[in-house]
Formats: sequence, structure tokens, C-alpha cells
Amino acid sequence: MAIFITSNLVNVGNLSFNLIFSRWMGPELFGDLTLLLTLKLALLGILGAFQSAISQLVAATPAAGQDRLKRILAVLNKSALIFGFVVLPLAIFALYVSDTRLFFGVNNERTLLLLLVSLPFAASLSILRGVALGALYVRGIVRSAIVEMGVRLIFAILAWQLGLGLVGVVLAIVLSIGAGWLVLTDLLPKPSRIPSNFARFSVDMGMKALPFGVLYFAQVLALDGDIFIAKAILPSEDAGLVAALLLFQRIQFFACFALASILLPSVISAARGHQKLLPSLAPILGLFGLTALIFLALVKLYPDVLIRLLVGADYAAASEGLMLAAVSAVAFTLSFLIATFLAAIGDRRGIWITALVAVAQLGIMLAFTNDSSVTFMTILQIKSVCQVALTLGLSLYAGVRVMSFANTLHPNSIERA
Repeated sequence: MAIFITSNLVNVGNLSFNLIFSRWMGPELFGDLTLLLTLKLALLGILGAFQSAISQLVAATPAAGQDRLKRILAVLNKSALIFGFVVLPLAIFALYVSDTRLFFGVNNERTLLLLLVSLPFAASLSILRGVALGALYVRGIVRSAIVEMGVRLIFAILAWQLGLGLVGVVLAIVLSIGAGWLVLTDLLPKPSRIPSNFARFSVDMGMKALPFGVLYFAQVLALDGDIFIAKAILPSEDAGLVAALLLFQRIQFFACFALASILLPSVISAARGHQKLLPSLAPILGLFGLTALIFLALVKLYPDVLIRLLVGADYAAASEGLMLAAVSAVAFTLSFLIATFLAAIGDRRGIWITALVAVAQLGIMLAFTNDSSVTFMTILQIKSVCQVALTLGLSLYAGVRVMSFANTLHPNSIERA
């Protein structure tokens, strides 16, 4: 509950961030910021795969093996920092020899450069948060999340008021990643000599992280990928409307994202103790259901008010698509939770299905938006159909899997998980 509440406090901070800058920037520049935030989410999503894999490993390791595991993870954490700083110059060089506008639609290369600077710290932060979540170290999780959000919001406001523009706002985002990392740096012991089995351990972690990387990348494609299509084919103002609606979708998803982070170690811990699955799932599903119900009710009753309140009167036309955006977000959030649960019991099919639908969704959008009469509503309609269909399919499949386990995870399956 503490982690869930913290997640929503952070969500309020994100909401305030977008509420302020959507008004200060206007639809066109806010569309650029949304695109950059999408790239940041894609980067963190890939790194978040290691967070989930480490969380799963820490939760599944008995108390007697925790010290040894943390010593190995300390070496991995230091290696991630070093690797990040090694890759950074290569990434910067690639950025300057390419035309970023061809790939991302970003007109200011400095903003992408700043995002790259955060890479080493973001990599280490993912490892440290994985350790904290796996051990359900609530204090560290809460402090890191609050500090990161506070730095992002306060420094972004200061940067904009000082006239630093979009570059200053992105710099504040980079600093917030470093601040969240700094809070957790004492979580692991100082790295000692490299263990003899470190190479094998690193490869194993990469293999365990791969499915989660696919899931997080699918999340970015499914929820935010349409901003690339909108920026490419729609007028700037319509792309700004899409950006505003993506904000609402992020509010719903990240309100419940902490539930997925908790779900993974909770199910694994229940398995390790040979306990029933449903008691560990019930509070998570209950909190999701309550959040989704409130979100959909507000969207249904007050669409115009929400648009004006959160992004301003300049985006009033976006209220037409708010319910479609909300349904898509709720559906995908539930699909994400189901895929995470299935992964916790050793079944990766939910992840692959989610990724396949995310790619197919963008393909369908491209196929049906080659017409001058296309509006942002076309994109939203395609998205909602794809995400609702995914949720129904995964729900049926997960129900069959739970029944086949007779509400209990077999002890031998923890190793497969």
C-alpha cells in the first residue's frame, strides 16, 4: 500500500509537470516534449527489464544466499556504470553523424544528447531498484521515487523560468534520474573482486531480462508509439492533441505500474513459501479495479473539465477522444499486469502476445492513415480496438492457467520462473 500510494504521489507530480508545461509550451512544443519523454520511457523500459529480472531473482533467493547475491550484484552495478560511460561517446558520435529528424522528428539534437548523458545512471538505477523491489525494501523505494519526481518538477520549472526552454526542461529530467540513483547507492556493498562465475551470471541475467525488456518496449509502443505517427502525418496542432491524450493514458498506467512491480516478487515469494496464488493477487487486482473505475467515471462525467484542468483550453478538441484514450489505457494496464503475472509463474506467452499486438497496432495505424481525411480520432479508434481485444484474450488465457494450477504454484515451477 505504501508503494502504491507513493506511486500515485509521483503520478500527481507527473500530472503537475504536464499541467504546467502543456500551458507554457503550447500544443506544438508540448508535442516535441512528449516525443522526447516517449524516447526516455523507451530507454528506461529497456533498462527496466533488468530491474524486473533482478527483482525476480532477489525475491526467489533464500535468506542464506542473499549476501552472496548482493556481492555479485554490486559488481554488476559497477559494471553497468562503466559500460554506460563507455557507450556514451559512441552514442553521441552516432547522434551527430545522423539526421535525428529522419528517425525521431526531433529538431533539437541537444535534447537527445542530454538524454544520452543519463544512460549510465539510469542503468545503475534499474539494478538498485530491482534489488529494493525484490526485497520489498519499502523505505528505499519510496525515497527514491519521491526524490526523483521532486527534482524533475522543481528544476524543470526553474529552468523554464530562467529561459532555458526545452533544453532546460530535459536537463531537469536528466538530473532527476541522477537524484533517484543517488538515494539508493548504499543499497549494495562495495564491489569486491570479480567472482569466477560473473560472466555466466551476467549472461543469465541478460536472458532473464530479455522478456521483460520486450514487455516494457511493448508498453512504450502500445501507449506512446502513436505520437510518432501523429507527428509524421497530422498537422502540428492535431499532434499536440494526441500528446495531450497520451498524458491521460500515462496517468492511468503509471498509477498502477507500481502494482506490476509488487506483483512479481509477491507471486514469487508466495511460490517459494508454497502458498496459494490468489491471496497475493487479490489486493493488487482490487487496487487496479478501484483506480480504473474512478478514472473511467471521471472521464465519462467530466471530459471537457478534465481537458481544461490538466492541459488547458487550447486542447479543448481533445475531449472528443478522451474516453477512447482512457479505455485503451485501462485495457493495456490490465494486460500488462496479466503478462507480468504469467511471467512470474514461468509463462512468457503473455509477454510475446502483448508485444505482437503493440507492433500490429502501429502497423494497422500506418495502413489506415494514408488518407488526407484522417484525424487523431482514427488513431484512437484503432488503438482502443487493439487493446481491448488484447485484454480479453490475455484474461481468458490467464484464467485457464490459474485454474490449471488449482490456485497454487507448484514448487518446481519457481526455478522455471
